[in-house]
Amino acid sequence: MSTENNTNKDSSAGPESQNKMNRRKALKYIGTGAGVLAIGGGTGFYGYRRSLRISSSDAAKLRNVRFVIAGGSIGGITVAARLLRAVPDANVTIIEPKSIHHYQPGYTLVAAGVYKKEDVLFEQESLFLSGMRWVKDYVAAFEPEKNRVKTGSGGYVEYDYLVVGLGVEVNPASVEGYSEAIQTPYAATIYNLESGMKYREMAKSFQGGNAVFTYPAGYVKCGGAPQKITWLSEDLWRSNGLRDRLEVHFHTTRPSLFPVVPKVDAAVTPLIEARGIQNHYRSELRAIDVSTRTAIFEEQMPDGSTREMRQKYDLLHPVPRFRTPRPLREGPLTAEGIGGQIQVDRETLQHRRYSNVFGVGDCAATGAPKTAATIRKQAPAVAENLISLALDREPTSLYDGTSGCPLLTRYGRCMMFEFDFQGNLVNEWLYQSTRETRVWWDFKVHGLKQLYRHVMMNGYV
Repeated sequence: MSTENNTNKDSSAGPESQNKMNRRKALKYIGTGAGVLAIGGGTGFYGYRRSLRISSSDAAKLRNVRFVIAGGSIGGITVAARLLRAVPDANVTIIEPKSIHHYQPGYTLVAAGVYKKEDVLFEQESLFLSGMRWVKDYVAAFEPEKNRVKTGSGGYVEYDYLVVGLGVEVNPASVEGYSEAIQTPYAATIYNLESGMKYREMAKSFQGGNAVFTYPAGYVKCGGAPQKITWLSEDLWRSNGLRDRLEVHFHTTRPSLFPVVPKVDAAVTPLIEARGIQNHYRSELRAIDVSTRTAIFEEQMPDGSTREMRQKYDLLHPVPRFRTPRPLREGPLTAEGIGGQIQVDRETLQHRRYSNVFGVGDCAATGAPKTAATIRKQAPAVAENLISLALDREPTSLYDGTSGCPLLTRYGRCMMFEFDFQGNLVNEWLYQSTRETRVWWDFKVHGLKQLYRHVMMNGYV
């Protein structure tokens, strides 16, 4: 068995002015981690913490229930913390091999030169609430018929209830020549921290030519990220007086820039086109010829046929397809046609075949975007449904499909919006969703990490 640690650780203002005031207050609360005061309905921080607990009689029934979380990233830790807020002495185990936690929503800002490397790294142990048991090992296999998880060291962790939050990873094999290209001075990706730092230096020293960015088929981790780095790079080069010396090409497999949210798509497309960025729709990167610096795309035509399109590059930001980790995609918790994701009900997050198993975050087949904003809405539902099941009750807490995106359109400007399963905008009064604003840039840079670290990971969602 692997090493285990027990971590103890103005009334006269018009409606528009009032909306602005409310928006500023909301930003202040959330950005400083004091958003819990608003959530607590005026009862104060202590009262809010107490409100997360269940009755003492119910808590007593749960003390010997074994909750196991596979994956110690944002999804797993948020569910675990929420369970412990409900039952402070609950038996909660997290299986996670890494000692350093990566704040992945900050990767784009590292590549853009806004964050430094150390701004996106946390000591893993510092994220665990007192009482969380840490199995510092990786998941080798799931054995749901036996209610256990096999670890890399050959040991087993048995459970009564399991939550899978293993996330997704890039699949280098989906693009021929990708692994070779990413080692050259002309290509880098923001989906890896070291490569993102390399990209920053590439962008800073770029003096002209073809800059090519891509967006893959299938599910995508933070689907806005490939666009954000494209637009931020163009803005950087424009501010450096280089715009007339280069072409910026964005290839996406989708039919438009942001088809999942039509209102945002209609607002952002003309802004980007006015900047001279050349968008290529229904175009997928298939291969990279490193010797000639050529990106090879498969382009879908209006009649449904496809053709090959080749484009020279002087700077390339390739994004291959994504996949789930091997124990999930090759194990018993997935199903055909969902790309190796864990097979769950998209509202309850409960597994469709194993009732004591749940999924959360990027690896769950819900159709929702794979972002931390999605997890912020999913994690409370998962924790509440786990408690209900353990108390022999039906799981009734539902994830409503809400997710969000801080869409960085240029340095100092951002569109912020939330949307549901149907692509409808929600909370537009707060976000002014289709406007580029400075306030949301500041919130993305300074506030969201605080929300992530001090609200979500502490179970206050």
